[in-house]
Parts: sequence; C-alpha cells; structure tokens
Amino acid sequence: MKFSDLMHLSADDAGNILIDDLVVKLPNTPLDVIEQFYADHGRNYGFQEQYADIDISNLEWTLVGLSYSEIAEASIFSNFKDWSDTCTLKSQGVASENDWSLIGHNKSTVQNWEENRTWVRPPIMLITSNNYHLVEGHSRFGCLKGLVLSGIISPQKSHQIWLAKIESKIA
Repeated sequence: MKFSDLMHLSADDAGNILIDDLVVKLPNTPLDVIEQFYADHGRNYGFQEQYADIDISNLEWTLVGLSYSEIAEASIFSNFKDWSDTCTLKSQGVASENDWSLIGHNKSTVQNWEENRTWVRPPIMLITSNNYHLVEGHSRFGCLKGLVLSGIISPQKSHQIWLAKIESKIA
C-alpha cells in the first residue's frame, strides 16, 4: 500500500482517515504512527506531495532514542519550516521569562516539558541512507530546538522518535 492509497480510505467529517480501517490495512504499524501520520495527515496535500510514492505497508517502525544533535540534522518540508521556527521562538522565551506556559500547549504537555525535558508523544521520522527527515512533530521539534538553544535542555539528552527506513529520496 502506498501513501497515496490513503486517499481512497474512508474518513470522518474532519477529514481524518478512520483508524479502524488503517489498523486492518496496516496491521504491523504501531497505533501511535497510524494516529499521528496516516489518520491525521493521509489526506493532507502537503503530506501527499511528499510521501505519495512511499510503500507504507512495508515500513518497519522502531521506537528509538536520538539526541537533539541527531534530530537537528533532520530535513523538514519547507512548508512546515516557518511553523517549526515559530515554536522555537516561543520556547526560547521559557529561559528568559522563567515561564513554561510560553510553550503554548495544553497544561499536561507544558508540565511534561518542565518535569521531563522532552515531549509526551514521540514524533515521526523517516531515514534514507543516513539522512533523517521529520514527518510529523514540527511543533515538538521547534519546542525542543528552542529549549536546547536557550540552554534548558542539553543537546545530548535522548528523546524518543518513531523511525522507519525508506529506500527512496523524500520530495
């Protein structure tokens, strides 16, 4: 099944692909990846533009720990870079203002950043050869970047990521 085939699956009123259908079609895919990537973004033009030709039925997803230094090397789709940069700027204010709410997420997410210095939910990344690409989690990445740049989080601290290797280049 290619990513472009997601366009033919049933969706709810908000345009999200039905999770139950995805679980049947992609039984070896972690539910977290199904929810974040395929259900939420399978019908999104920007995602279709990037990932249409990827054979998602053969991806092997692994939960891995990467340092910020490794994560920061990831490519980001140009249409999402401005948003990620906005999140970076907001989270950089945490150090100068001593106000974790500047991250701008819900209370439990802010509390998790403050207590654990990482995200609640692992972002989604693909790797081709030795090149990482951020698929989903642009807000989380921007937040981490800002907290690292402001000295609150060490660039060597490990953060969990959902990772799958693909053979082809990403658009």
